[in-house]
Amino acid sequence: MTQTSVLLAHITAEPASTSELYDRVGYSTLARLGLIPYPAFRDALARLAATGAIESQTAADGSTMWSRSAETGPSDGPILG
Repeated sequence: MTQTSVLLAHITAEPASTSELYDRVGYSTLARLGLIPYPAFRDALARLAATGAIESQTAADGSTMWSRSAETGPSDGPILG
């Protein structure tokens, strides 16, 4: 599995913070992908946003919220399997 496929499998149409996504993906998966350092994880999300696969917005508290873009379509939850 690639970083892109794993991250997209965990990002839904419902906005989630970087921290929430970090927890959702899980430590063991992050380790396999080389994304344990928080800046590396955040950079991977930013690269996905740059391609248009996901969108980011800044929440009222200043945190970055990530969600599926209209182009990739909504997702009800993680894709398993």
